[in-house]
Amino acid sequence: MAKLGIIKNTTYFTFALILQKILSFIYFYFLSNGILQESFGRYVFALSYASLFSTFIDLGMTAILIRESSRFPEKTNDYLKNIISLKFFLSIVTLVALYIIINISGKPAEVRMLVYLASIIMLFDSFTISFWGVFRSRQNMSYESTATIFVQIIIFVMGFSALIFTKNIIYIMMALVTASAFNFIYSMILLKIKLKFSIKPAWDIKIVKKFLIMLPVFALGGIFIKIYNASDSVLLGFLASDKAVGMYAIPTKTITSLAQIVPSAFAAAIFPVFSEHYKNSFENLKKTFLSAFSYLVMISFPIAGGLIIMAPIILKTIWKPYIEATSTFVVMSFAIPFIFLAFATGYFLIACDKQKNNTINRGIQAGLSLLLNFILIPLYSYLGSGIAFLIVNILVFILDFIYVKKVLNLKFSDIKDVLTKSLFACIIMMGTAYALSFYLHFIFVIIISVLLYFIVLMILKAFKFSEIKKYLHL
Repeated sequence: MAKLGIIKNTTYFTFALILQKILSFIYFYFLSNGILQESFGRYVFALSYASLFSTFIDLGMTAILIRESSRFPEKTNDYLKNIISLKFFLSIVTLVALYIIINISGKPAEVRMLVYLASIIMLFDSFTISFWGVFRSRQNMSYESTATIFVQIIIFVMGFSALIFTKNIIYIMMALVTASAFNFIYSMILLKIKLKFSIKPAWDIKIVKKFLIMLPVFALGGIFIKIYNASDSVLLGFLASDKAVGMYAIPTKTITSLAQIVPSAFAAAIFPVFSEHYKNSFENLKKTFLSAFSYLVMISFPIAGGLIIMAPIILKTIWKPYIEATSTFVVMSFAIPFIFLAFATGYFLIACDKQKNNTINRGIQAGLSLLLNFILIPLYSYLGSGIAFLIVNILVFILDFIYVKKVLNLKFSDIKDVLTKSLFACIIMMGTAYALSFYLHFIFVIIISVLLYFIVLMILKAFKFSEIKKYLHL
């Protein structure tokens, strides 16, 4: 199977994610406005709760699979079969723990049922992520991109139908179960047809031992990331209310979706390339990282600036029941550049055998997030979670970059131009957006402001397409 370049992989996956997020946004909009805030909060709580446990099934094995398969592709199928065996055992243990805790929590019967359904999604997704990891290790994300679109279509059609005809949150959750089952079956079939892989569980003591030796650092990293990603909504459900979870879900969903479109797709495509360059070419490794850094800076700055200015108008126009979340939305928008860049720095550290440093940073992130949420939620409810979100995202990027700087011997001059020029263009864009917001519909304001931002970047010669093609092997 032929490799695809970074740009091609990113383009395929980004296109798929953009289409997915358009459908997801439309669906999320109608869902959040079509049911009570309390029911919406319960739906988000159940998914967040199951997400917390999902990391105990994968334990970072997929990241190991991608990295090791990029280096030793002939061993990929053996790696996968042993991972499947390990995941079967971990699934049983995780499900037992999940069911016991939710049943002694005192949560209503509807919440418990939602959690049971979310746990099925967790199981399917835990195996599917490893199946797609095989294709990522071969630097081919076209199939995963296609699956991403089909999954969202299933969710959209089934979930929207359930919303219109029943408004029953249980049936709405079933749409996610069906979509996850499809993704699992589709990825499994492709492994057998396209790669002629066997998915029969195996137990090779040498491979298992190899993975178990590497697993603690990767596992802790995955656990920390899951704690950070899901604990705020779960803690809001326990320390505040289901309504608070729903309120917080609006800015969280928006910002998370943005992070999953560009930086997530880009980082997923670039991870095996980092691994390959680390093994073979330090010069190419540095060039690739700086190109990735510049790309993410230029994309993240206008998104953050635009949301900071337009958040009040967006909520007032399309999410009126959630207008109270405006301050939280603005606060969390400041974190976007740090979130985008942390995708590149985090994957870089793992690819360059610095997973211990990456794990320590994610541990600090998760621990500080828990601490701040415990302190701030009782004081400020979901705004407290928004403040914690901003602080920890700034911190984790700074910690990551300290280690990246050491590996690549980076200097501020290497990134100064892209930072200053992008910031200058962003300030001009934000001022223009604010002025136009009094006269034009917010959609037109966004379009004009984004065009202005990139025109300013071009005038400042912030990037050269020839360099991007050269460094990223377009």
